Amino acid sequence: MTSRERIVAAVKRQPVDYVPCCISFNPLTPVQRRGYEWQFPWPPEASREERLRYQVEELGLDQVVTLSVDVCAPEPFEPEIRVEDGVLHKSYDTPAGVLHAAVSYDEKWPHGEDIRFFSDFNIAHFIEPWIETEQDLEAFKLVRALADDATIEERAASAVAEAQEQARHFDLASLAPCGMGLTGAQHLFGATQLCMMTVEKPNLVHAYLDYDHTLNMRALKALGGRGVDMVRRNGFYETADFYSPRMLHEFLGDRLHAEREAAHAGGMLMTYTVNTGVMPILDYLRELAIDSLFGIDLAFSGVDPPRLHDALGEVSSFWTGPSSVYHIWKGPEPTREAVGQTFEVFGRTGLILAPCVSSHSIMPWESTVALIDEWKRLR
Repeated sequence: MTSRERIVAAVKRQPVDYVPCCISFNPLTPVQRRGYEWQFPWPPEASREERLRYQVEELGLDQVVTLSVDVCAPEPFEPEIRVEDGVLHKSYDTPAGVLHAAVSYDEKWPHGEDIRFFSDFNIAHFIEPWIETEQDLEAFKLVRALADDATIEERAASAVAEAQEQARHFDLASLAPCGMGLTGAQHLFGATQLCMMTVEKPNLVHAYLDYDHTLNMRALKALGGRGVDMVRRNGFYETADFYSPRMLHEFLGDRLHAEREAAHAGGMLMTYTVNTGVMPILDYLRELAIDSLFGIDLAFSGVDPPRLHDALGEVSSFWTGPSSVYHIWKGPEPTREAVGQTFEVFGRTGLILAPCVSSHSIMPWESTVALIDEWKRLR
């Protein structure tokens, strides 16, 4: 089997010649790396092509080539940015009103004099989030409006062509991130604020998710039929860490079903990132029946891997393996042991071995080497 055939078969829970291993390598931001030594065997400035070649040819991994398509028009309003008393402000003056956010501008802020709409760093730094009211959402939708069809199709064609050129060179599968839902909403509303709004202002949350769903469906339409192997929804913060199973069903269930069906209609598989907070939502995840679940942390408190596999293994495959936090950080031996436990529980069908959720540039490289060596021994 080629690497592409192996990954696609594993996602479909079909027999493979051996279990694939696909590792996400996270370089982190310079702020996050401060005080640590770079551990990856390629330099921080290495190109995507150089990194991919090393990962495939030197490490022997079954990597995927990622691509993305932006379905939004260029921002039509010039933002105003200012720093006052250690607070970074960014605002847009729109016909629907002023859209404004403010964050603590400290040594841990990685984006310079900018506040992005979608960044995990927003949540801990917010003084004022982007969206608090219906008016904020309307202004946000004007800033990030849908692009015209011709532009979207041109972007999709270009992104897919570039990715497929790389994928064909190494016989790799292609994957397009598509959709953030409540994960992206946290970046805009704030974590605590969003949880409260699902109770106090559910219509506002639904309105945002309708907007997000519209963008996702348009992206899926643009990607469909172009030979992309799979898409991945970012559900990192769409779990019982924040919401009950009933709430997840109410806010996400129908939208996720529609996106899964749209992916399939376009000839693509759908994968879904979920990391922690999964045990209380096993029935919900089974009902979603998404092709593959990426990144479940098997070592997180309360996680029961055999029960997880028994509950979901008939409907979803798993990209899983040693925990970034609980195994890779701790060194080669815990990592090696975790690989063996993963094979013991999940077997060799419907498994893509992967660290959960990634190997970081500041983690001991020996741990990642141990993961790969043990995979090659057991696969």
